[in-house]
Amino acid sequence: MEEAETRHIIRILQQANWVIGGSKGAAEKLGLKRTTLITKMRRLGISRPPLCTA
Repeated sequence: MEEAETRHIIRILQQANWVIGGSKGAAEKLGLKRTTLITKMRRLGISRPPLCTA
């Protein structure tokens, strides 16, 4: 169950271009408060991948 939740959150974060808060952010799309999403991300070990500079 936790793995499915992780995949779902990452998919929504990618769709939101890793924006967490605001009207177009992942939290809004998931129906969560911004702080709740951040807490879930920490618990599940989800972090934004490094940006490519090449």
